[in-house]
Order: sequence, then C-alpha cells, then structure tokens
Amino acid sequence: MKKLPWLLLLPIGIFLPRIAAQYPEWIELNYSEKIYPVLSAWMGKLNSLTRVSIAECILYALVIAVVVLTLVHLYRLIFRRIPFSTFVGYLLSLCIAGGVLLNLFYVMWGFNYSRPSLYALLSFPVEERTTEELEAACLRLAQQAGTLRASVTEDENGVFTLKDGYEAYFDAIPSAYARLGLDYPLFSRRTYAAKGVISSIGLSYAGISGIFIPHTGEPNVNIDQPALLMLSSAAHETAHYLGIAREDEANFVSYLACTYSDDPAIAYSGTMLALIHCGNKLYAADKEKYAALYATYTDAMVRDLANYNAYWDAFEGPVEEAATTLNDNYLKFNQQESGVKSYGMMVDLILAYFAEGN
Repeated sequence: MKKLPWLLLLPIGIFLPRIAAQYPEWIELNYSEKIYPVLSAWMGKLNSLTRVSIAECILYALVIAVVVLTLVHLYRLIFRRIPFSTFVGYLLSLCIAGGVLLNLFYVMWGFNYSRPSLYALLSFPVEERTTEELEAACLRLAQQAGTLRASVTEDENGVFTLKDGYEAYFDAIPSAYARLGLDYPLFSRRTYAAKGVISSIGLSYAGISGIFIPHTGEPNVNIDQPALLMLSSAAHETAHYLGIAREDEANFVSYLACTYSDDPAIAYSGTMLALIHCGNKLYAADKEKYAALYATYTDAMVRDLANYNAYWDAFEGPVEEAATTLNDNYLKFNQQESGVKSYGMMVDLILAYFAEGN
C-alpha cells in the first residue's frame, strides 16, 4: 500500500505539461531561460567526455534488467516461490519508475514544448505567403545547393559521402552554432558534438534519423542513413539540446546552423533539408512550378536524392508505420496538434527568414 501514492506521478506527468502550456511566457522566463540552461549545460559537459551514447547504453541495460526481472518474478510466481501480492508490487514498481521517468522528461527538457513559438522568440512576422514567394525560396535554395554540391566529396557511385567519417563533421557543428549565436543570441549557448548511435540500423527500421534524449541531454544520430541529411540531423538534435523542442522549429534552426558552417558538406546537408521541405510544399501547391524547380537540380543533387529515397524506401513496413504512429501521438500530446504534419511549419519560418532580407 505504501507504493500506491507514488502512482500519482503518472497523472502528474500527464497533466502538468498541459498546465504549463497555458503559461508560455512564464515557462520562457523561468524555465527555458533560467532552469533549463543550467541543467543542459551540466549534462552536456558531462556527456561530452565520451563519444559513446550514454543514453543508448542505459537503454540496453534497462531493457535487459526489466526483461530478466520480469521473467524471474513470473517464474517464482508460477512455482509459488512468491505470493501474488509480491508480483503485483513488482508491477507497481515498474509503473512508479515509468512515472519518475515521465516527470524527469519534462523537468529536464520537455517543458520547452510550452515556450512561445520561434516566430515570437525571433520576432519574425507571422503572415500568409504566396506561392510565388515559396517558388522563389525553392529556386534560391536549389541554386545554393547546386553550388555547394560541387565542393563536396562523392563515392564511386557519384553520391555525396563524408570523406572523413561522420565524427569530424559532428565535431564541426558546434562551431556553426557558435557563429549562429553571434547573430541570434537565442542560440548562443555552448553546444557539444552529437553522438552516433551504435544500433543505428534499428532506428532506420523505425524511420528515425535522430533522437534527443532529455534524461542525459544527448543529441543522438542515426549514422546508418545516407550522408545527405545526416549532418542536418545532427544539427537538428543539437537544436533540441538548446531547448528548441518543436520538430518544425528544430528543422529550421538546423538549416540556419548548417548555413553558418564553413564546411560545404554541412552547409549542403542543411540546404538540402530546407529544399526538400520547401519543394514538397511547392509540389502540393503547384505541380508545374515544382517540375520547373526540379529541372534546375544538378545531376549530382538528383543522384543524392535518389539514393536517400531508396534507402528509406527499403525500411518501409509495419515497424516503421508503428513508430510513425507513436511519434505522431507523442507530438500531438505535446501540443503539436497536427502531429507529424507540423514539420511543415519549417517552410513558413524559412519564408519569414528570407523576407527579413537574409
């Protein structure tokens, strides 16, 4: 019976973020600007001591421990080594542990979902944009991508590759954020290199290119994916580390940070991320304009896109569908009402950024 009150952690973890969402200004002033920077700075510095993802190691340990303990308890229950009440107590302990992890998620990062929008934080104008503006942005991005593509390394199939391995590029992304922070103080806090996930192939089956783990403050990246968006994925997860929680906003920040890099490979990855998102919106708005846009892509860009699409197409299936559904529900729960479709807001942010004369 002593464990029952601790079960309240579950409803607290569910309803507290709902309450926080009603007070974005308070969250920004007290949590995102004061509490979270201290927590993340401490965690980032600690975790930067190793290239290995601490979160990944902890996850494996937890899964093994839970499976083993559950099997042991079931065995002892079946053979009457323990009373049923002991087994129930074990299950209650698992629920309590889940409640603790849920609340830690919000305390250590998740309350950033309740911040004001990036529009407000960057003082960008919120207004409708025309198809012509979208087309102009796409053409601009395509031209920039084509120029950058000429300066990166190809493999034997003529596809963009990372000649020095992913770690050298991950190490360079914090410098890009440092430059970005000079123009936009919102991103001026120190960042650390993202980490490659050892079991990245598992992330690919789930359709995941990267994941930020709040409990350890680590940006983790799927390093099995094609090089095309691997670096922008690292910049995206780093944006989460800076407290940019919403996926669409993290994508936009990823694009910005990559363009501030002096490495053409990083800049190319970020520009292609923006071009893909903007191009998809243009296709939905005007297929003829999109066809004209696509005709401007260089042969090298087309090869990179074909390789990227072929890679992810190979992982389509029930696992990927289930993971997408889970992610969709997670985004909706955290006030991203359009779920996975909320990633499209990145385009609006890019158009507002360009409209500011950038």
